[in-house]
Amino acid sequence: MNEAVGRGTVLAGRYRVVQPVASDLVGSSAWQATDQILDRPVRVRVLESGAVAPALDAARRAALVTDPRLVRVLDVGTHEGVGYVVTEQVSGPSLAELVARGPLGADQARAIVGEAASALEVARRRGVHHLALRPSALHVSPDGRVMLSGLALDAALRGEPSGDARATTRADTVGLVRLLYTALTGRWPADPRQPWPTGDGPAQAPVHEGSPVPPVDLVPSVPADLDTLCAVTLGPYEDGPHSPGELVRELEPWGELQPVPASAPPTVVAPPLVEEPVFVDHDSQDTAPVRVQRQSARTAFDELQAPGANLPGTPPPAAPTRTSAFGAATAGAAAGAAAGAVAGAEAGGYVAPPAPPAPLPGAGAGATTPMPPVGATAPMPPATFGAAPPSPYGQPQPPTGYGPPPAAYGQAPAGYGQAPPAAYGPVPPGAPQGALHQSAPASFGPPNGYQGHVAQGPVEEPLDFDGFAVEDVPAAPTRRRFDPTALVLGIVAVVVVIGVIIAFKSLFSSFDPQKPSTDDAASAPEASASAPAQAAPPSAEPSQPAAPPAGGVPTIATAITIDPSDEDGEHEEDAAKAYDGDPSTFWYTQTYKRDDFAGFKDGVGYAITLTAPAHVKTVTLHSNSTGGHVEVRATDATAPTTGPVLASGAFGPETVLTLDPATDTQSIVLWVTQLPTAPDGGFRLELTEISLS
Repeated sequence: MNEAVGRGTVLAGRYRVVQPVASDLVGSSAWQATDQILDRPVRVRVLESGAVAPALDAARRAALVTDPRLVRVLDVGTHEGVGYVVTEQVSGPSLAELVARGPLGADQARAIVGEAASALEVARRRGVHHLALRPSALHVSPDGRVMLSGLALDAALRGEPSGDARATTRADTVGLVRLLYTALTGRWPADPRQPWPTGDGPAQAPVHEGSPVPPVDLVPSVPADLDTLCAVTLGPYEDGPHSPGELVRELEPWGELQPVPASAPPTVVAPPLVEEPVFVDHDSQDTAPVRVQRQSARTAFDELQAPGANLPGTPPPAAPTRTSAFGAATAGAAAGAAAGAVAGAEAGGYVAPPAPPAPLPGAGAGATTPMPPVGATAPMPPATFGAAPPSPYGQPQPPTGYGPPPAAYGQAPAGYGQAPPAAYGPVPPGAPQGALHQSAPASFGPPNGYQGHVAQGPVEEPLDFDGFAVEDVPAAPTRRRFDPTALVLGIVAVVVVIGVIIAFKSLFSSFDPQKPSTDDAASAPEASASAPAQAAPPSAEPSQPAAPPAGGVPTIATAITIDPSDEDGEHEEDAAKAYDGDPSTFWYTQTYKRDDFAGFKDGVGYAITLTAPAHVKTVTLHSNSTGGHVEVRATDATAPTTGPVLASGAFGPETVLTLDPATDTQSIVLWVTQLPTAPDGGFRLELTEISLS
């Protein structure tokens, strides 16, 4: 253990080292620490020996890869000559701890390794590889999240050679399959070329003829597809997936990852429950906070009483009294009551309530008209000749708080039984029964100053007694206001349809072969007249050599880019700009720090497909870059490096490559083995135009 870093050491004035944790990486120690600025736990790896400088550089490159499944690198530095790397806290058991209790289920193993493969595919696209995969580097957090630690750092500290992009990608893929094998069987199929100290980790898997035995030989319940994947990938031949992305496609789909605790919780037998008496604190009810009854707009409207409903203690609404054009008793009584009420109201005195209702014909003594339900309209009984109309009132209640009470209930005040006022006029002949206004008695209001309970009848507006009519006059029909919206919308729709028709006619008129334009018609006679004149001189001269054979000038039909490390190529969307005839547009590669593609790949290609087989002699390249090296091969995109090299050279503003020998082909591949220098100083190819002859 290094003496420069120990308990209580503060790194970079921020990270206080707390206590050591287990580590299987030789040449380093791991510590649990605290970020004193953000007040959060972190993990510190102190690099004590080995390739410290390359490891610190690898940690910086790993910090640029952002994925929730990769343990984040928070800080990289040195303390008193000792390098350290600060990462986020790793929580949850590792794969080695999980399989110590037994192999995982196929679904869990598929999900864990699938998530790890997805994370490494993200890192691969950024040019970063792990190269040190083992069961102790893969964790499952308590919330069911896969966490992969040691990206690029662990392999760099051990001094593992990086190799080219294809080899490193294959190494990570095989390492992921080894983790899948361990999850399914609980055994670690170690790589003889990269031995890792197992310690308390899983036991070594049995080997048969130099390869681990298939997982199904150890756990018969392993699914056939996972067994085949492990056996083929870990076999003697380089079969199976070659990138983490291909492994993801082999494993998907997988279900949701179930959180797994680090250790099984102990079984605790709970004692029997004993019911205890519950004491109710009644004093707290008096001191409890006041609860405000909240009410929404919907509940407020629901609680409103229906129209016509009576308030508590209010008499039922007065039903309109039917009057008849026949019978002095009915007409006279109604008219007298109206006149008396009007006179009393004008005088400001007391108006007695109406007399008790008369029984219906044929009813017994004391029988009255039944009361209508609250809020409903009282039914209108048919007119009875010679009898007073029924009333819904029972025994009237005298008003309170105003004036002296009447002498005796049931006595009609002055005006009852008298003839109707002259303003009413005679009933016109032929008028139907009940032609008098039926709302007149119900519209009588209380006298001025009346403070008692008033019946809430269905009266909507006061009645104008001066213009009281004998018969109902139908209201004048309401004149509907003209709404021009429909007319305006119709006119707009017609205009739009006409405009669309005219536009289509104008668009397709130029494609009509039956209507040549005026310029074409005028130029046709001139062309026909000049044709004999142009054809006459060659007749006197010797015949020219024959035209080239069928096929003509090579014409590019399509082109695609080839990237050995990525199926998507390099800027595939701009491939057609290299032969579009516009020198201002170009196809370009990625920018690298070195002309050998920074060791990520052997080269990139540009595959050209002609419209038809043709005889190709030269290939002319126009480029914004200078230098580098390119080869012309007579092959296609499926095998870009297998065809013979017909020509080669460096890039420049105009590079003419003469094929030796000239060939008849329909496809040609430009294979770039060394990148030229771009105008900005980086190593990048910018190909503006390609022409073939």
